[in-house]
Amino acid sequence: MGVVPLVLKACASLSMLSLGKALHAESVKSGFDCNVMVGTALLDMYGKCGEIRSARKMFDYMPERNVITWNAMIGGCIKNGDIKTAFLLFENMSEKTIVTWNEMIDGYARSGDMVMARRFFDRVPDELRNVVTWSVMVDGYASNGDMDAARELFEIMPTRNFYVWSSMVSGYFKKGDVKSAEAIFDRMSMKNLVNWNSLICGYTQNGLCEEALVAFTKMQDEGLEPDEVTVVSVLSACAQLALLDVGKDIHEMIIRKGIELNQYVLNGLVDMYAKCGDLSNAKLILKGMLVKNDAAWNSLISGFANHGHCVEAINFFERMASSGVKPNDITFLAVLSACAHGGFVEEGLEIFSRMEKYALTASIKHYGCLVDLLGRAGRLEEACDLIKGMPVTPNDTVLGALLGACQVHSDTDVVENVLKEVRKLNYISDSGDDAHYVIFSNIYAAAERWEKAEGMRFALSNKGSQKTPGCSVVMLDGLETSFTQVLTA
Repeated sequence: MGVVPLVLKACASLSMLSLGKALHAESVKSGFDCNVMVGTALLDMYGKCGEIRSARKMFDYMPERNVITWNAMIGGCIKNGDIKTAFLLFENMSEKTIVTWNEMIDGYARSGDMVMARRFFDRVPDELRNVVTWSVMVDGYASNGDMDAARELFEIMPTRNFYVWSSMVSGYFKKGDVKSAEAIFDRMSMKNLVNWNSLICGYTQNGLCEEALVAFTKMQDEGLEPDEVTVVSVLSACAQLALLDVGKDIHEMIIRKGIELNQYVLNGLVDMYAKCGDLSNAKLILKGMLVKNDAAWNSLISGFANHGHCVEAINFFERMASSGVKPNDITFLAVLSACAHGGFVEEGLEIFSRMEKYALTASIKHYGCLVDLLGRAGRLEEACDLIKGMPVTPNDTVLGALLGACQVHSDTDVVENVLKEVRKLNYISDSGDDAHYVIFSNIYAAAERWEKAEGMRFALSNKGSQKTPGCSVVMLDGLETSFTQVLTA
């Protein structure tokens, strides 16, 4: 009997519900299910596997319960989003431990109800409140974006653990406040791997990829070994910077150090290789994955689309759909972009129509791809009709795509229609995108409709617009250098 709770705990951690149910059946046959330890382990397993009704049946059936049983039941309710039942259970408990209080605070924080979370925090008896309680409350504020409240509580904590420091760093990065995140990180006298991961991940999420790679090197210089979380962030940084050689070095390091190739690491590798243009390796890694989720498929399809391999992008979209993995918004954006750049009009229109099959609602970006698709093919009237009939308001990108196509095909009739729509939506006066004036003028000039062309130029000059200087970026000795075009009269 002593081994059963341990096996059930493993089932809960691995979400192995079928094995847990089999152990439950064996426990009933042996009469062990009435034992408080076995019963608690069973309801905990059901709660963590999402079978909250089975957990509650087990809880009600148990002839004897202890505080651990109550905590497990409350934890199961919270995990499954039933905070009201958790509250009722909490109020009916005769004995409450600090675990009980922490569960309730965390539950309300995760549900976004910081008022109730704070009420519970304030109710915790002084003799029970510990560093975990403080950390849960601070993390709740940080996770919900209230960094002022998080900072206020953080500063008066009697003691701090590594976890709460990371919560503050991650919270500031999530708000885009990089300087505050760095300041908190620099205040730490000792830093562990979790803290460094928060810094590296925060840099990457804010597009500061060079800083992420520098921090990665410093972390190793301080004697800390990277883990799965570290390499996922660093691979993302390499992908954003298109640093294929560095990405390959990270891949070799993963193999050399025996870092677990879990779903996130494999997705990161596919994404890195795809964004860096090494589509053969990206395809190879996807092929070797036992479980291929939508993120991995999307990375590869986007990689093919962005690097001009339009046929492959479409083919892998079809393979994804036939594999049983449901395409999402990102998938359709990638494949529609591939269709537009490859000139696959009918295929693109057919793929767009399949969004409804997957219960997906087309966004302005999807319609933009479709307008681009039709515009490139010279089907300007259809593109214009599509814009008029869109359920969402067209933006500058959508109109710009159509105007660009009009310029290529020198179609002034469609331009007149677009101009009416633009004026109707006040884009000419309010959008602030002066490129439309220039495009309108160029199209009229190409058609030798000089009066119209001059009218657009006159409208642009009256608006007081100035040409934005061009800027080029090159890599010199591994350093990014930018050159700004000097404008002359």
